[in-house]
Amino acid sequence: MFKITSPIFFLFLLLIGNGAKASTADTLSVTIEKHELQKKDTLFFECNYKFQDPTKSKITLNVVIENLVKTKQWKFRYPLINGNSTPGIIIGDNIPDGKYAITYILQNDFLKVKGKIKDFDVKSKGINYLLLTKNKDSYIGFLSPQESGYFTTPKMIFEDTARIVFSETGKKNQRLYIDLETYLDSTFTPIARVTDFINIGKLDTLKDKAIVENYQFDPNTNKKFTLNEVTVKSVAKKKVELFDEEYASGLFKFGFPQIFDGIEGTQIGNAMDIFSFLQGRVAGLKVNRDAFGNYNLKWREANVDIYLDEFKVENEMASYVNTNDIAMVKVFPPMSGGPTGNGTIAIYTKRGAYYTENSTRKYNFQVIGYTPDISTWK
Repeated sequence: MFKITSPIFFLFLLLIGNGAKASTADTLSVTIEKHELQKKDTLFFECNYKFQDPTKSKITLNVVIENLVKTKQWKFRYPLINGNSTPGIIIGDNIPDGKYAITYILQNDFLKVKGKIKDFDVKSKGINYLLLTKNKDSYIGFLSPQESGYFTTPKMIFEDTARIVFSETGKKNQRLYIDLETYLDSTFTPIARVTDFINIGKLDTLKDKAIVENYQFDPNTNKKFTLNEVTVKSVAKKKVELFDEEYASGLFKFGFPQIFDGIEGTQIGNAMDIFSFLQGRVAGLKVNRDAFGNYNLKWREANVDIYLDEFKVENEMASYVNTNDIAMVKVFPPMSGGPTGNGTIAIYTKRGAYYTENSTRKYNFQVIGYTPDISTWK
């Protein structure tokens, strides 16, 4: 059983089997609309990949932009279907003038995630997964893991990032602990690669020409820079404050929210669900349940927006999050900041260093998708 709320956003991409044998070498060519650009211009390019093996009809194009002194890289990736891709990258105001190398790298894989369930019960009926994208599309699917606990999702297409939540079929109280990995984020061997150069703004022509002649792309470029030592005395921050600094972003980072701590505090984890925890703790927030047990939240008679890891979700979805897995809740009263003016409850799940060593649950993940067809380089 599955439901697609936006049929075009999610694709099952079936490989076509082994067809005719390759008679000529594959070739990759990239055409840039113009090589001389200014800030706020859009860099348009067309990638064409001629291939013989039909299994290469759905692969991934990685684009790496690098300044010629090799101190900074910007990375983008796009689906390459039937050998064609024509994205555009808007040049941000903060990109310095100069000459840049653009390297186009083909990865013989497509977006999907693989994982392993710790202590998987072979009698399990399988697992469900819910994929929530930033543009509010959603997909519900079903997987049958191997007896060893390994599983792989179908191939998929979505832009930016998404949240994927796993649950065991037929069980509400989840005890899943999953180690997850995305294929596109793993190390790979390129099947083709070409490099081109563009100019932005004013250039030091003679200097750049010499660097271009000696430029070689290095996929392992990751230079670190050391500043002069400075001693700063400050009050140690709480873990929830550090979590907020690291994971809250955009409009969720500003305003005047009421923050509840699920990392060092125990009250959230002891609650039946997050809404029963908030009931009576936030002035002006009305938490009620209808005849079917569904939550109805209002603030000054206006509906409250619920976000899970900064993705907008329905109340029912948020109520199913295990309270022991909640790191932080930010409650924005109306007109106090946050992503909306009606009032917002932003729920953040534990991740990274904020998972405890004895954690027995891990089933909620953020997954990086493809770069939008038109994006901003900044």
